[in-house]
Amino acid sequence: MRHTLPALLLVLLPSAAFAQRDAKTPDPDPELERKTFIVAPGFEVNLWASDPLLAKPIQMNFDPQGRLWIASSEIYPQIKPGEKANDKVLVLEDTDNDGKADKTTVFADGLLIPTGVLPGDGGVYVANSTELVHLSASKPGEKADKKRVVLSGFGTEDTHHIIHTFRWGPDSHLYFNQSIYIHSHVETPHGVKRLNAGGIWRFNPDTTRLDVFARGWVNAWGHAFDKYGQSIVTDGAGGEGINHAIPGGYYLTSQGPHVQRVLHGLNPGSPKFCGVEIISGRHFPDDWQGDCITNDFRGHRVCRFKLKDDGSTFASRELTEVIKSNHPAFRPIDVKMGPDGALYIADWYNPIIQHGEVDFRDPRRDKTHGRIWRVTAKGRDLVKKPKLEGATAAELLEQLKAPEQWTRDQAKRVLKEMGREKVLPELAKWLSGGRTETEQLEAAWLLAGFGAADALPTQLLQAKDPAVRAAAIRLKSQDPAGFSLPTVLWNLTTDENPRVRLEAVRASVTWRDPTSVTQALSALDKPMDKVLDYALWLTVRELEPYWMPEFKEGKLTFGGDAKKLAFALNAVGNKDTVKPVLALIDGGKVPKANAHGLYLLLTQIGGPDELAKVLTYAAAKDTAAPQRVEAVKAVEDAIRGRKVAPPKDASALAGLLADGDARAFALRTAGLWKLAAHRPTVQAAATAKDAPPQVRLAALEAVALYGDADARKFLEGLAGTADQPEAQRLALIALAGLDMPAAAAKAAEFLTTAKAEPELADLYAAFLSRKAGVPALAKALAGKKLNADVAKLGLQAVRSSTLTVPELVDALTKAGDLGAVRKPPTPDEVKALVADLDKADPARGEIIFRRKELQCLACHAVGGAGGQVGPDFTSIGASAQRDYLVESLLLPNKAVKEGYNAIRVVTLDDKVYLGIKVREVNGQLVLRTPEDKEVTIPVKDIAERADTKSIMPEGLTDSLTKQEFADLARFLSELGKVGGAYAPNKARLVRRWQVIDASGENLNLFRRVRVSAAAEPDAAFAWSPAYSLVSGDLPVAALPKFSVWANTADQSVVRFALDVTTAGPAKLKFNSVNGLSVFVGPSPVEAKPETVLDLKAGVQTVTLVIDRSKRTEDLRVELDDAPGSPARVAVVGGK
Repeated sequence: MRHTLPALLLVLLPSAAFAQRDAKTPDPDPELERKTFIVAPGFEVNLWASDPLLAKPIQMNFDPQGRLWIASSEIYPQIKPGEKANDKVLVLEDTDNDGKADKTTVFADGLLIPTGVLPGDGGVYVANSTELVHLSASKPGEKADKKRVVLSGFGTEDTHHIIHTFRWGPDSHLYFNQSIYIHSHVETPHGVKRLNAGGIWRFNPDTTRLDVFARGWVNAWGHAFDKYGQSIVTDGAGGEGINHAIPGGYYLTSQGPHVQRVLHGLNPGSPKFCGVEIISGRHFPDDWQGDCITNDFRGHRVCRFKLKDDGSTFASRELTEVIKSNHPAFRPIDVKMGPDGALYIADWYNPIIQHGEVDFRDPRRDKTHGRIWRVTAKGRDLVKKPKLEGATAAELLEQLKAPEQWTRDQAKRVLKEMGREKVLPELAKWLSGGRTETEQLEAAWLLAGFGAADALPTQLLQAKDPAVRAAAIRLKSQDPAGFSLPTVLWNLTTDENPRVRLEAVRASVTWRDPTSVTQALSALDKPMDKVLDYALWLTVRELEPYWMPEFKEGKLTFGGDAKKLAFALNAVGNKDTVKPVLALIDGGKVPKANAHGLYLLLTQIGGPDELAKVLTYAAAKDTAAPQRVEAVKAVEDAIRGRKVAPPKDASALAGLLADGDARAFALRTAGLWKLAAHRPTVQAAATAKDAPPQVRLAALEAVALYGDADARKFLEGLAGTADQPEAQRLALIALAGLDMPAAAAKAAEFLTTAKAEPELADLYAAFLSRKAGVPALAKALAGKKLNADVAKLGLQAVRSSTLTVPELVDALTKAGDLGAVRKPPTPDEVKALVADLDKADPARGEIIFRRKELQCLACHAVGGAGGQVGPDFTSIGASAQRDYLVESLLLPNKAVKEGYNAIRVVTLDDKVYLGIKVREVNGQLVLRTPEDKEVTIPVKDIAERADTKSIMPEGLTDSLTKQEFADLARFLSELGKVGGAYAPNKARLVRRWQVIDASGENLNLFRRVRVSAAAEPDAAFAWSPAYSLVSGDLPVAALPKFSVWANTADQSVVRFALDVTTAGPAKLKFNSVNGLSVFVGPSPVEAKPETVLDLKAGVQTVTLVIDRSKRTEDLRVELDDAPGSPARVAVVGGK
């Protein structure tokens, strides 16, 4: 097993913000920029506004008059000492309606990096550092001369993470975002409100009530509402595309009391997106209605996504871009529908993006330019700008029937500001005229804006349109004053439509009553999906203070439904639930799928006897292999994390120690509990020559965990077996956890004769991962002579750890007789390396990128396939200039991208952990390690914790030749460039694969069974990850191959996964079926160039057996829709 060799390209964690020290400032002529645009068929782009009318637009929003308000900052990203703050709020107008702005008004100046702007309530709301302020003018048409601080206490840790993305919701509430580094503590008349990471705020200006609508994301600079009020969110530093935000939901990077589960975006592996808008109105074609438009500002693209219902949520598919360009300064960052039905795009116009990783004073930062582009459909009439200002209430109410969401929203805004006394009587008349469900919904939102909850049309809860029912539920739950829990809402948790059920489940939280949880759990009577399951889990947890006391007293019985009780207990998972969980299990009435979850829950809350019960379950013959592994691993984690003592009877462990997938976990469990009865079995596994390395290592670790003199003697004996270097190395790793001085002395001796093999990294890691290990090994190496390559492997391990350990570096350098440590490159050296890229070959660079020994894809993904510990590289070349790529390869720790700051933790037992913080809650710190694995560390076990360098190791390119280095950097520089060979591809290609290695163990298994057995779910083959080229092709020639019997054809076996959220037929398109045998699950399927599969819901595995005598071409597989099918299917990416 490899523990310490992270990816070469973790060095590139600064991602897009390498920004361009070498960037050439382009000619700022807007027409030259426009000519680079490749526009979607049937559309055209014109310049609506540019400098000097505006500069550096950060956010924009229209007012009801059709004027465009812009937050403009020329100071961003940081004010210079002594510089006067003079950022502005601008108002742009097209007074002659010729499709171009011709007037600009400075409404406010003297601001410092305003990041949000939203007209309303007689002025404009502005994000002003720690404050949400309202600016207004005493006289119409003049500059603001009045300032009201609406809220204060928002964090300012990062200038592009402070509050931003202002948007009126359909309910007349002000929604705005903050990002990951911000910690906000806001005092309101209703109490202090806190949000200590990213998320979305919801604010009612009338009542000053402030709440958190949703939590998470890295830098979410996009939030829009569809015509039914569903929230769509994009993340400018995440990689999950379009997000469907549900009330109260937790998303990537959340902080809060319920972070144990989070929801994910709809397009994992996407580039980062900024801004989002929903297309509506007569100017755009019918097939564009409801589509999401967002900006890949790194890749110079304005992107379009098609949303379709998918259970309680949506499926999202990227379509042809609205605009794509290779212009280095085209940076679309905001997008809005306009009063004429056209689409408006704010272009920040800058060759340099980001700020944290780039010199704030870089002279190439553009401070003066900016554009607003307008996208229109050819041959289609624009919408006549509606006259809203000055209209009567009756006239404005008629505008609620308009096809354009812009018109409906702005009409509601004007009506809201008229006041309820003028509007409500007219609204009652308007509703009495017989209105469609969607018109009634618009009226309901208007009523909600007035706080008239008692007047909300209850009949909308029974609307024929499920989207209207869902919207009505949310409205009712947002302001439940005077509204008791009705029978109709109870029935909606079992509605036929899953999104209605989701809204009803989340609405249950509003009524803090013990019966609310029973209402919510009734959703289990209908089919569930992932998002609905999450919503129910979150609801049960949030309602726990209200139902748990009643449950303990026996007053709440969940109607005797074991399935619902199991779900509730599993969701809350505290010690008070141990007895009822045991009763449920012993009662035998819980469905098998739910029972497994209860056993896992026991490992989190139970004591010794409960863990023994889990082991008995794991050892049972009818427990499937994946569940067995999960259960035994959970027991090991419980012993480590909660220090659970051994039970009186651990006999169930015996069968698990003998064989099977759970063996390694079982061995360590025996050692953690120091079970004398199982010690002979543990020691036998440690010396078994035919056992897989991971099993032998687990057994040796288990021996060390016994921690006595016999364990030390056993390990020292194995560590001295010079004729078995593999056993010797593994024993030394285990001994380091028991007797560091002895392990260091023996390791130094071992290294003097060791071969320079990659597995030595694990041995070095055993010392680097313990605080006492570094000085002990450095001391033991004194006077020793090592093979130079063995010493280099040690230095690579040190760099990978990012530890500053000069004593060990010196010891390895001397022992290996190596030259002086490489010095950082000079500016002239960087310049020379950049010049080499002109003659470099990106195709060769991609091969270097894919080298197994470099493991680039272990930490980084392209198109969502690869490691997740570093950012996705899909568009890295479009946002980073060559000199920054070169410098970052050589000096990876010079800058760190937001969201990737590492911390170093030393535990009380002297172990050292390095990783990125995922979350910290309920006394548990979760880190993502350089190996892309999550580790959980009890906070009470932490002795030291400190921020450190990033997990990007230095010196990893030292082994490359000058030409290889240039080829690698050139490949990276081409990724994501529009029109190039490595441009983003919207096709749903299979990019993440698993392959069967040509090992002796796998070959013997094939001979005992058959090759097609590889498609069976419980088959014990060892699989390794593999990834397609950027083009989507999987190089067949590079795949492991084997011949089962002499004189038979070579074969390879690969597989991939499909996530089926809605069942139905889907199509796989193969570039060729030569030599392919296809299996879906264990069942064979006839291979055709276009193969239609009837897929069940869930994750489905497709296995391909490749006859290498019949196939030499590469393999390319694309997922496509089957005509007329309801199926919603995605290719599984990741590592």
